[in-house]
Amino acid sequence: MISVNFSQRISLAVWATALCLLVGAVGIWIGVHPAPPAPSSPPGSDSEPERSPRQGVRLRQVSPNKDETDTPEDALEPEEGRNRGEGVSLGEASSYPGHSQRRKDQTEPDRPTQFHSKTKGVNLRQVYPCPDDKTATDVDIIAIHGLDTQSPDTWIWDPKGARVNWLEDPHMLPRRFSTARIFTCDWPAALFEQPGFVQKMIDEFARLLLAGIEGRPTATNDQPGRDRPIVFVASCLGGIILAKALVMASGEYESVKRATRGIVFLATPFQGTSFQNVATWAEPALKLWASIRDKNVSHLLKLTKSTFDLDELVRNFTTLCLDNDLKGGLFTFYETGKSSLPRKIAPWLPAFLSQEQPLVDSQSATLHIVPHPLPINRPHVTVNKFYGPDDPGYVSVTGVLDVLLCNIRNGRPIEKADLWIRKICYSPATLNIERLSGDLLPMDQCYINLAIVERTSGNADRSKQESEGKDGAPQSSPFSLAARLNVETPDKNIQVELRSLFDERKDSDGKTMQPRRVLIRGRAGVGKTTLCKKMVHGFTTDEFRDWNKLFDRVLWVPLRKLKAWSPTSYNLEDLFCYEFFNQHPDRIILAQELFRTVHSHGQKTLFILDGLDEISQLLDDENPKFSFLQHLLNQPNVIITSRPHVSLPVEVRLTDLELETVGFYPDQVNDYLQVTFKADPRNVEAQSYLEAHRKVKEVQSYLEAHQLIQGLVRIPIQLDALCYTWDSFGDKPKPQTMTAMYKAIEENLWKKDIARLEKRTQKQMRIAHRSEINKSAKDEVYLLETLAFAGMQNDIIDFEPRHRNIIWEHLDSAGTDLLFDEILGRLSFLRTSDPSSKDRDRNYHFLHLTFQEYFAARYFVRQQKAQQPLRCLRLSDGDCSNIETAAFLQDHKYGPHYDIFWRFVAGLLDADDMVLDVDNMALDFFKAIEEEPRDLLGPTHQRLIMHCLSEVEQKRPTFTKLRTKLETRLEKWVLFECNFIGRSELSREMECPEQILVNSLKQTSEDALTLLESLSRRTTVPSSIIDVVSSRLNNSTSTRQCIAVLVLLRRQRKGLPETTLQGIAARFEDQDRDVRRAAIEALQGQADLPKGILQRITARLEDQDRGVRRAAINTLQGRADLPKGIVQGIATRLEHQDRDIREAAIEALQGRADLPEGILQRITARLEDQDWYVREAAINALQGRADLPKGILQRITARLEDQDRGVRRAAINTLQGQADLPKGILQRITARLEDQDRGVRRAAINTLQGRADLPKGIVQGIATRLEHQDRDIREAAIEALQGRADLPEGILQRITARLEDQDRSVRRAAINTLQGQADLPKGILQRIAVRLEDQDWYVREVTINALQGRADLPEGILQRITVRLEDQDKGVRRAAINTLQGRADLPKGIVQGIATRLEHQDRDIREAAIEALQGRADLPKGILQRIATRLEHQDRDIRKAVINALQGRADLPKGILQRIAVRLEDQDAVVQWAAFAALQGRADLSKGMLQGIAARLEHQDKNVRRAAIWALQGQADLPEGILQGIAAQLEDQDWEIEQAVIAALLNQGALSLTVLGSYVKPFYKTLLERSFREPLYWCGSENGFLAVGPKHISLIGGQHSWKETVVKSLLEKPGKGSANVANDEDWPPWPHSAAGRWEDAVVELLQPAL
Repeated sequence: MISVNFSQRISLAVWATALCLLVGAVGIWIGVHPAPPAPSSPPGSDSEPERSPRQGVRLRQVSPNKDETDTPEDALEPEEGRNRGEGVSLGEASSYPGHSQRRKDQTEPDRPTQFHSKTKGVNLRQVYPCPDDKTATDVDIIAIHGLDTQSPDTWIWDPKGARVNWLEDPHMLPRRFSTARIFTCDWPAALFEQPGFVQKMIDEFARLLLAGIEGRPTATNDQPGRDRPIVFVASCLGGIILAKALVMASGEYESVKRATRGIVFLATPFQGTSFQNVATWAEPALKLWASIRDKNVSHLLKLTKSTFDLDELVRNFTTLCLDNDLKGGLFTFYETGKSSLPRKIAPWLPAFLSQEQPLVDSQSATLHIVPHPLPINRPHVTVNKFYGPDDPGYVSVTGVLDVLLCNIRNGRPIEKADLWIRKICYSPATLNIERLSGDLLPMDQCYINLAIVERTSGNADRSKQESEGKDGAPQSSPFSLAARLNVETPDKNIQVELRSLFDERKDSDGKTMQPRRVLIRGRAGVGKTTLCKKMVHGFTTDEFRDWNKLFDRVLWVPLRKLKAWSPTSYNLEDLFCYEFFNQHPDRIILAQELFRTVHSHGQKTLFILDGLDEISQLLDDENPKFSFLQHLLNQPNVIITSRPHVSLPVEVRLTDLELETVGFYPDQVNDYLQVTFKADPRNVEAQSYLEAHRKVKEVQSYLEAHQLIQGLVRIPIQLDALCYTWDSFGDKPKPQTMTAMYKAIEENLWKKDIARLEKRTQKQMRIAHRSEINKSAKDEVYLLETLAFAGMQNDIIDFEPRHRNIIWEHLDSAGTDLLFDEILGRLSFLRTSDPSSKDRDRNYHFLHLTFQEYFAARYFVRQQKAQQPLRCLRLSDGDCSNIETAAFLQDHKYGPHYDIFWRFVAGLLDADDMVLDVDNMALDFFKAIEEEPRDLLGPTHQRLIMHCLSEVEQKRPTFTKLRTKLETRLEKWVLFECNFIGRSELSREMECPEQILVNSLKQTSEDALTLLESLSRRTTVPSSIIDVVSSRLNNSTSTRQCIAVLVLLRRQRKGLPETTLQGIAARFEDQDRDVRRAAIEALQGQADLPKGILQRITARLEDQDRGVRRAAINTLQGRADLPKGIVQGIATRLEHQDRDIREAAIEALQGRADLPEGILQRITARLEDQDWYVREAAINALQGRADLPKGILQRITARLEDQDRGVRRAAINTLQGQADLPKGILQRITARLEDQDRGVRRAAINTLQGRADLPKGIVQGIATRLEHQDRDIREAAIEALQGRADLPEGILQRITARLEDQDRSVRRAAINTLQGQADLPKGILQRIAVRLEDQDWYVREVTINALQGRADLPEGILQRITVRLEDQDKGVRRAAINTLQGRADLPKGIVQGIATRLEHQDRDIREAAIEALQGRADLPKGILQRIATRLEHQDRDIRKAVINALQGRADLPKGILQRIAVRLEDQDAVVQWAAFAALQGRADLSKGMLQGIAARLEHQDKNVRRAAIWALQGQADLPEGILQGIAAQLEDQDWEIEQAVIAALLNQGALSLTVLGSYVKPFYKTLLERSFREPLYWCGSENGFLAVGPKHISLIGGQHSWKETVVKSLLEKPGKGSANVANDEDWPPWPHSAAGRWEDAVVELLQPAL
C-alpha cells in the first residue's frame, strides 16, 4: 500500500501523471495494455509516431531460440519486459515496434558470417568485414549501446520496416571506413533484472565490458606487441559504462586503455538526464512496476541522475584522458529533439501533462575537456539511428570519425616518435653483431644468455670466501688471469637473468623491492654494447614481456655522444632531437612530444645510459653539462652501464641494484662451439656433422689442457677469435701459451684485413706465408703497435679523433692510398662504438683490452730488438719523449696495469728466439727483471717471474739453467708463505710451475701440509700433483693430512686413476668419521666409478654417523649412471628396521628420473611409515617428479592431514612443483590456510602464490576466507593472494576492507598484498595511507614501508608520513625517516615541514627531524644552521643525530666544522665516534682540527685511538708530527688498530724515515703479509716508493737509507747480534714453532735485492 502525504506541495501535473501510472499498472496487471508507438515521420518531426495495432495474445517460440546466434546469453529476458519494449525505457530503441524481434515479413540484406565473443555476458560481434575476410585493417570501431536495449536494434533505422543499420550497411560506415573492423558490443543492459541474484554494480558491468573488448579476435595483419587502435561509439549510458571501464583498466586490461584512441559519445548524460526531474515519482513507479512483474530495477538507473558518484567518475575519466593524451580524441553529441517520459508510461496523456524536453541536452552531455559538444536534431530515441548516407546526423558522426581515424593513421606525434625510434634508431642493422669472420649475427640469433651478477662488497667478501674452511668452493687467485678478466662463474644465488631484471627481489636488508634504477658495470670486452643491444632487441621484439608491461619505450643513449653535443641549452628535448630525430623532417615536433610524454609519464619510459665511464670528465659540477647529466642519471627508470672504475656522483640518487657483467659460463662456451662449428645433427648432413663434432671435441680437449686459455675464451670476443682461427692449425702443433694463441689469431685476421685494405686479393692471402703477411701489413702493424702503446701509457682504451690525430702526426707515412680513418675502419682488431657516424668522428677501441696489451708488447719488443728507445706520447697535449726499453722495464715491471703486457713481452721474445734459434733475448729480459730496482717485499716480484715464465716455451740449456734457479727461489717463497700467513696464494695461480709444487709437497713439514690445504682451493690441479698426494692416502696416519688429500682429490673433475680410487675407498672404513665423510665426498664428482666402490658407498648409508650417511646420500643422488643392482641395493633398505637407514635410503633415491615403478611404490609406501621424518623424506623424494601417477599424488595429498606438521609442510611443497594439479587437490591445499601450524600455512601460501594458473574458483575460495573469524586464517588468505596481478576489483576491495581488521597482523598482511599491485587506484592508496594513523605501531610502520617504494606518492600522503616523525614509537619514526631520506624529489614544503620539527619540545621528534634531513644535498643554509645548533644538546642521541646529518656534506661552513671537532671531546663515546666519522676524509679541515684529532691517539681507550686513526686515514698530506703519532700505534697489539695505521700511512703522498725509522719492522711485516694477497710492492730504487695498486707513496730518505734501515730491523734480535743467513741445504731456516724467525728467512729470500 502506498501512503501519500497531502501536506506536500505537489503539482497537479505530477498527481495526474501518478494517477495515469497507476491506471497503466492495473492495465498491465490484467494483461490489457497498448504496444509502444513507432516513429513514422522523418527525423526532426514533432508529430507523434503511429500506434501499432498489434495487441493482445502473442504466440512466442521460446525453445530453441530462433535468433540464438544473434542474442547474448545474458540478454535473454522475458519478452514482456524487454523484447516488446514495454515499460519505461531510458535506452534508445525500446519504443520501436518489434525492436528486438525481426519481422517475419521482412527480408534482411545479406550479412556476413559474424564473429561472436561472449565474455561474461558481453557479446562482441564483428559486423564488418566478414571474419573470414583476409582484408588488411588498421583500426577497430566498437559501438556500445545504452540501457534497456541491445544490438543491432539500437543502431537500426526502422520506419515502417525499411531497416537500415548504419554500422553494417555496405553504403554507409563500411564504405566510408573500408579498412576498419566494425564491432557491436552487447552488454547486459536490461532495465529490469531477474530476482534471486545479486544485482550488478557499475564496476561489474565495466569489468564485463573490458573482458569482452580484450577478447576480440586478432586481425590478420596485427603486429605482435602493438596495441591495435580502438575508436568507440558509445550511446547514452553505454558511454558512462565505457568511461568507468577505462578508468578501471589496469593489469590484464591495460592494453584496452592504451589502445583507445578516440570516443564518440552519443547523448551520454555526464551530468545526469532530465529523468532526474521526474525521479521523485518515476522511481517509486518503476519499482512498483518491477515488483508487480517479480523483477528488480537495475542499479544503473541511478546514473541518470547527477550524483556524487557520477561526478567522481567524470572527474576520474577527465584525469585519465588528460594523462593519456586522449583529450583530442573525444567528441560529444547531444539531442535537440524533445522526449516525454510520462508518455512512455501513458502515451495518451494530454500535452500539458507530457513534460516534453530533451532527455540529454547540451548541459547534460557536457564533458568539460570537450569545449564544443555537437547537436543532433532529433529526440533521444533516434539519436543513434540514421536512415542513409545523407542523414545529417550520420554526416556529423562520420565526420568526427573521419577526423579520429585520420589522426590515428597519421599517428599521434608520440606514436610517430616511438615508431621512428623502433624502426630507424633500433633497426636490425643497428642491433646486429659482427663476428670476426665478417658474418653478421642478428640479435635474435644471439642465443647465448648474457650473464649479469650482483656486485659483491669487494675485498671483504673475497676475504670471507678465502677464509672459508676446506670445504669452501674453489676460487682462482686474485692475481690470476681469470680474476683479472672477471670471467669466474659467480654463485647461482647472485645471478640475475636479464629478462627478470625488474622482478621483485630482496635488498641487502632483506626487504622486498622492485628495482627501477640499475647500475651495470663491466670490464672492456665482456659485452656491454652487446648487452645494450640485447636489452633494446628484447624490448622491441616483445621477447622481454615483463619489460613491455612496465614500459612504453626504451631510450638507449650512448653517453659518449654527449661530449660532442653542444646545444644552446642542455635539456631532454634537445637531447632527443639530437640523438633520435636528427634525420626526421619533424624532429622538433617529435622531440617536444617525447619530452612532454617523458615529463608527464616518466614511470613508463626506461632510459639505458650506456658508458658512464666515457663521460667521466663531464661529471664535474663546474662543467656546463653536469646539471643536465645529473637530471638524466636521476631518471626514475634507468639502466646505467659503466666500466668498474667510475662511481656515480654524490648528487645522483643511489641505484636499487648494482650488477656486473661477466663472460660466458663453461656450458655456454660449449654451446657456442656447437653452433659455430655447426655440430648439430638436425641441421647438417651426417658426414659434416661428424667432422664438426670431431672439431668441437678437439677444441674442448685443448681448452681442458690449457687452463689459462680456458679462462680467456670465457670472454665472447676471445672465443670467437679462437673459433675463427682453429681451422688454420690443421695438423700443426696447437699454441701452448697465451702469446702463441694471440700470434695465431693475429695472423689469420691479417689475412682478412690485407684483402680489405686492397693490398692483396683474398685468394692470394689464403696461401700467404707469415713473412708475406708481415711484409704486406707492416705499416698497419706499426700503426696498431703505436696506438696500443700510447693508449697504455696514457691509460686510454677508447681512442677519440684528437688522440688519433696526435698519434698520426708522429707516425711515418703509411704505404697506402687510404686515409688514416679509413684504415682504422677496415682493421678487424678495432671496433667502433658508433658505426653510424662518419669515419673521422668515430671513437675506436681494440677488440679487447688484451689485444691492446698484445700490440703494445709488440711495440716494446720491436724497439728492443732494434735497440731503439720507446716513443712516449702524451695524448693530452701531444708532447713526446723517449725512454730506453730497459729504463721503461725498471719503472713499470711491478705495475699491475702492465701484468699481461709483460707476459706478452716474454712470449714474443721467446717466439723470436725460437725462430732465430737463439735464446739471448728472452734470457736478457729475465736478467733485466732480476736487476735493480727490486721489490723489497718480494711476492710481487715472484708473481712477475712466474707469469712471464708461463709464456716461455724454449728448453735450451742456458735458459733452462736460469729457469731452474728462478723456480728454486719461488719454491722457497711458497713454503715461506705457508709458514708466514698460514696458506699459499702463490700456489693457487695456474702459472705456478708444477715442479715447484711437486717438490714442496714431497717434504714432510707442516708447511707442506699447509700447501696441500691451499691447493684444494684451486679450480684445477695438475695430474703430477695428484700422483704425489694420492700416495699419502695409503700410509698417512695424520687425520689432517688425510682430509687435506681427500679434499684436494674432490676438486678433480677428471677421472682419477684406479689406484687412487681404491686408496680413497679404503678410507670408507676409517675410524675417524671426518675421514670417512671426506673420502665419500672425494668421489662425488667422479664420472665412472667401479661397481665395487659404488657398493661400498651404498653400505655407508648404514653408517652410524649422520654426516657420513649424508655424504653417501649426496654422492649417490647425483649419479645418473648408477647400475640397477646398486639402485636395488639401496631400495632393499627402504624397509630396514632402523629408521635412520630407511631415511637415508629414501634420500639416496631422491631425484632419480629412472626409478622403476616398483621402487616408486615402495617409496610411496613409506608415506605411512611410523616415523614422521621417514614420511617426510618419502615425500621429499617424490618431489620434482613431473610424471607422478594420480594414485601417488592422491597419497601425497592424504599427507596434507598428517599429524606431523613437517610432513604436512613437505606434502604441500611437493605438490607445489606439479604443473597441472586437479582442482580438488588445490582445494585441499587451500584448506591448509586454516592449518594450526604457521609453517604449514606459509607453505600453502607459497604454493598458491606461485601458481599463475589458479582456477577462479580457487581464488574465490581463498577470498572467502578474508572474512574468516580466525585472524590467522584471514592473514593466510591475504598472503596467498599476494603477488597476483589479475585480482578482480571485488577481491581487491575485500582485501582493502581488511585494512580496518581488528587484528594488526591481518592489517599488515593487507597492506603488503596491496603494496605489490602496480596500478593501485588512488582510493585504495588513500585507504592504505589512513593506516598511518593506525592505533598499532606495527601497522603504522608497515604502512610507511609499503609506501616507501612508490614513486607516485601525492604530496598529501608525504605530509602524513612527515607527521609520523612525531610518532611515539621509535620504529615508526625510523620508517618515516628512511622513507623521507630516500626521496630526492621531496617538495620544498615537506622539507620545511621537517625543519620546523627541529625545535620541537620532544627530543625524539627533534632527533627524527634531524635524521630525516640527513643526506639531502639541497638543504638551505638556514636549515643547516638550525641543525647545527643542536650539536651542544644535552641529549647524546640528539648530538649524534646532528653529527650524522652533517656528515658527508661538502658545503659545511667552517664554523660548523669547528663545532663538530669540539665533539671529539664529548663525554659520550658514541658521540665521539660520530664526530670522528664526520671529519674523516675532509680536505677542508684546519691544522688545529687535525691536531685535535691526533691528540686522541694517546687516549687510554683503544676504541678512541682506532677512531682517531680512521678519522686521519682519509687525509693525504699529514704533518710529520701527526704521522709519527700514527706510526707509533704500530706497536699496539690490537689487529684492527694495526690495519688502520697501515691504511692511514699508505694514503699519504710521501713517507720519511723520520716518521717510520723506529717502526720499520712492524710496518714492514704488515706490508709483507698484505703483499701476498694485494698488488703491493716496495720499490727499492734511488727514488724509492711504495705502491698499492696504481697509487705510489714516495719514500724520502734515499734508496740506501731505507734498505739499510729495513735490513737492520730484520737482523736485530732481542739480546743478540746479527742473524746468520741460512744456506740452501739448511732450508727452511726456521723451525715452524719458533717465534721471530721469519726475519731471517726474508733476509735470505731477498738477498739479491738487499
